[in-house]
Amino acid sequence: MNLQSTVTAGIVSAKNRNIDLLASKYNPEANVFPIESFIQTDAAVNSGNSGGALVNTQGELVGINTAIASGNGFYTGYSFAIPSNIVKKVTLDLIKFGAVNRVQLGAGMINNNSDVAKTNELETDRGIVLTTIAENSNAAKADLKINDVILELNGKTISSVAEFQGLLALQNPGDRITLTIQRGANAKELELKLE
Repeated sequence: MNLQSTVTAGIVSAKNRNIDLLASKYNPEANVFPIESFIQTDAAVNSGNSGGALVNTQGELVGINTAIASGNGFYTGYSFAIPSNIVKKVTLDLIKFGAVNRVQLGAGMINNNSDVAKTNELETDRGIVLTTIAENSNAAKADLKINDVILELNGKTISSVAEFQGLLALQNPGDRITLTIQRGANAKELELKLE
């Protein structure tokens, strides 16, 4: 369209959104663990806008536009941005180390809800539920178990896998985190050093 620059306005309708854009890239054998924790907005974003700034009303960067939900390649009401805190962490890692330092819990997890809680006989329908624990992983070393429910990470309430992954993506190897979990009828805190 030969436009120098364009600004559109919209509202943020969701944070920590998983749109299954990167699910096919998941490959633990190759140490590839993509995360999806997008900001969803209805600001008009079209093909070619990726990498553009998503700013708040004060002009502060809150995300980098990355994807749209569209059947035809044109904007249809949903656009997605990588949160600026994740962009900042990745940028600083690349500058300092030449690669992104990622940590993994080493557990499969699903969003908890009333159906999951009932099926697995859990005491709560909040948080996220651990479905697998990898050997020698951070989860195994912290003595996490299948059907443990993660309720908080460093005091922040967890309501989805995407939210948990987004917060974990900000951590580095060697960082210590505190998880609040529910195991059976008991809630407890676990501290673990990430590797």
